[in-house]
Amino acid sequence: MKIIAFDRFKPGVTWETIAPFLPEEVSNVWRLWKAGIVRENYARADVNGVVIVFECDSVEEAKQYVDDFPLSKAGYLEWEFIPVTAPLPLESLFNASVDVAEPYDRTLK
Repeated sequence: MKIIAFDRFKPGVTWETIAPFLPEEVSNVWRLWKAGIVRENYARADVNGVVIVFECDSVEEAKQYVDDFPLSKAGYLEWEFIPVTAPLPLESLFNASVDVAEPYDRTLK
């Protein structure tokens, strides 16, 4: 299951506050990326913060990962989590004449 997690700085937290934590914060996320747990990682365009897409079994598991981040441990972030799945069964939306049989990827055939 994919879990979309996004953070916000708690009131009063500035870039100067978090700067000393960033090297370990970034390396922590990088290790999770290399392990296949973090699938995507973005900087937010609307406010300071990040959006991370986790590959986890549950929101609780994703929370365990963000709770281990240095900025979370320091109490500087608030997190929100959105679990998402594929809109299944997609096949039920297709006309019966649509070919949905394997092989699914026929692009390079």
